[in-house]
Amino acid sequence: AALIAQGCTTLTYTSQRHAADVSECIAAGWKGVASSGVEVPVSLTKENDDYLIDVVLARDFPTFLPIHSIWAKVRPMGPQKDAGSSTEYRRNFQITHERIDRVVKECQ
Repeated sequence: AALIAQGCTTLTYTSQRHAADVSECIAAGWKGVASSGVEVPVSLTKENDDYLIDVVLARDFPTFLPIHSIWAKVRPMGPQKDAGSSTEYRRNFQITHERIDRVVKECQ
């Protein structure tokens, strides 16, 4: 069972929506994904034209640097705003991921 919980998945999506819209949608959706009602710690940063959305669920020991277990990188498909975007989505675990997966899909 421990092996099922380990591992990672990377998925790629394309969208007709602008990268900024997709990334804001993912960030907002991930914040409210916890069934407990607690807001999930989500960050959204922009570097050049790329957007990175990530969730820090743990910290490394002994460095205490963040471990980014869930992240998505959203990039524009072209220079025009109506060219759409692509999303690379990665998670480092295999159980209880349906809600975060659904957010990424629905935001496309």
